[in-house]
Amino acid sequence: MIEILNEIANSTTLFIVGAWFGLVITIVLIILFFVKSSRDERGRSIIGKASIISTIVFIVLVNFVCKILDNIEINYVTMGFCFQWIYDIVLAVEVIAILIYKRVE
Repeated sequence: MIEILNEIANSTTLFIVGAWFGLVITIVLIILFFVKSSRDERGRSIIGKASIISTIVFIVLVNFVCKILDNIEINYVTMGFCFQWIYDIVLAVEVIAILIYKRVE
């Protein structure tokens, strides 16, 4: 299992895919922040709830990665991969939470 994680973390292809995914998800999140419906009280409440969820996901992911990095060879690609995918996952969770809350409320 650790060998598979080591191979994934050292993959430059997945690193580049993560960078492009991060660019797309960042643009989507910026658009969601600046649409007209996000500027009223209801929209700010939705963004606040989604931000709380993404902060919890961030804390869990950082702790998970710290535990795993004890067993994985650490280099530039590995650290970049970990930071990039933590960023991507947290933003994706925020976007999904905003979209779900907009549907529910």
